[in-house]
Amino acid sequence: MPSYGAGTIGTQNGQDVNLRFFADASFMYETGLLPYAVNSKGNLVTVNGLTGEVAVLGAYGVHSWENAQLGLDYRGNFRHFDGESSLDGIDQQIALGYTLRLSNRWYFDARGLGGTFGEGAGVEGISLPVTGIVNQPGSTIFDTRTYFGQGGVSTTYYLTARTSFTAGGDGFLTRYQGAGLVGLNGYMFHGALQHRISRWTTIGAEYEHLNFYYPGEFGQSSINMYQGLLGSRLSRRWTVSLQAGAFQAEVQGIQQVPVSPVITALLGITNTTATYYSSRIFPMGQAMLTRQFRRANLAMSYVRSVSPGNGVYLASRVQSGLATFSYTGTRNLSLNVSLGAVAYRSVGQNLQTYLQATGGAGLSYRLIRALSFTLRFDRRYEDIGSLFYNRFSSSVTAGFAFAPGPLPLSFH
Repeated sequence: MPSYGAGTIGTQNGQDVNLRFFADASFMYETGLLPYAVNSKGNLVTVNGLTGEVAVLGAYGVHSWENAQLGLDYRGNFRHFDGESSLDGIDQQIALGYTLRLSNRWYFDARGLGGTFGEGAGVEGISLPVTGIVNQPGSTIFDTRTYFGQGGVSTTYYLTARTSFTAGGDGFLTRYQGAGLVGLNGYMFHGALQHRISRWTTIGAEYEHLNFYYPGEFGQSSINMYQGLLGSRLSRRWTVSLQAGAFQAEVQGIQQVPVSPVITALLGITNTTATYYSSRIFPMGQAMLTRQFRRANLAMSYVRSVSPGNGVYLASRVQSGLATFSYTGTRNLSLNVSLGAVAYRSVGQNLQTYLQATGGAGLSYRLIRALSFTLRFDRRYEDIGSLFYNRFSSSVTAGFAFAPGPLPLSFH
């Protein structure tokens, strides 16, 4: 079911935790970085075999009052590459959610996401576990400076003890440092009706309207989304959530198209700018299955939806799958493993499908009291269905973290 307000922000393995601070200093090794640049021959530049250091600061947790709850997740880092200072940088990302019970029937929610990062694959300790329209996994192709922000409010009214109605809206934006990458302005509003038919099962319907605007006269998109919802707790530890429906996308913009050989011979040009317009209906849906253990959490999801794009691809159909397993021991050990893939297909542009597959694993082992050893490995594969873009990238980090508290540091 849709999550607003505090939701899961600041939780650990699905459970509320008090506010925790941590600091991490690590050595790193990275291959396959793709800056937004070309070499003297006009080919994309790929940087391999970089070593360096990264320092991470963060805080996450949940604070509850009698009628309210606040969730926080902040990650910030500074990274330095030996012999390649042009790729040094500071990344900052934060998610903040607030839920207030106004009365037995009325609830108010507010949520905000924001930050900046310089690597599309992310760096250990910096990637937020909470996503919105502007920081969807796998969305960034180039390792270039990106700025994003999204904020929204909503309200929920319980018509009866079993039936509720939610309405709200969001605004969002994305900017890229690389000249030629297309930024984003946008807004959305949504409404959902949910009815609990039993102690363990809820059904509902949801409508969302989104507008994407691309600065510089690159175009705009208007999206209408309609979905049915089903959420059920299969047992004490298994939960399933299903959404199915369709979205109608109306997009317009400009793109480069080849010209006739006759025109090339006459004017000496091979491409020209043309406008495009498309109005189509596509299926959409989402399936999520979670298993809550005493000290671990397993989550698997599949999503078929729409995305505003990634600076190269504008409004796009997206299919993604993700599986994560996280474990936090009562004394010393924390583990996280994830596998995922995402595919972009532009709704209006004449572009080939962009595919990204990722896998990663991390551990944190407490050595003494608040001091832990951390280790992380990530691997990414990207392809655009051509011989011109097909690459692997990897990242390995190892270091030490300071994280006071009764449990070892958790990898999201």
